[in-house]
Amino acid sequence: MRKFLIVSHGRMASGIKSSVDVLTGDSSAITAVDSYLDESDYTQEVRSFLEGCAPDDEAIVFTDILGGSVFQRVVQEDLARSGVTHVTGTNLAVVLECLLTPDALTPQTVDGICQTAAGQLKRVEAPVPGSGADATSEKGKGSSADDDFFA
Repeated sequence: MRKFLIVSHGRMASGIKSSVDVLTGDSSAITAVDSYLDESDYTQEVRSFLEGCAPDDEAIVFTDILGGSVFQRVVQEDLARSGVTHVTGTNLAVVLECLLTPDALTPQTVDGICQTAAGQLKRVEAPVPGSGADATSEKGKGSSADDDFFA
């Protein structure tokens, strides 16, 4: 069974879970922990998730910032003992791909998904009206497949 825990500063975790529900209709595999909203300690929620993971589960903990306080708290837990993968710098694309891929979530598969998701992070230039530039392309260089997307 696939089980995902998203832990973030603020409400990013619940926002990603909400977006997954909107896009797929089912976010039941995801537990979201929004941290630092008050003085409460979220460590027990992380531990409960890890304790609920069976050896045959495909479990991933997603954190928001490499080296951040949430990341540091998660790496203090023994994820390897639980057989849980940790992905940091998370975004909606990586969570969706991990959720929807038909492939087993091996380290190699997760690495590939992370590379794909990272490749979707782009700076996009706004097109100049009347220039014919495509807003969905990098630096205004559209492909013919994108040209009629909004037509």
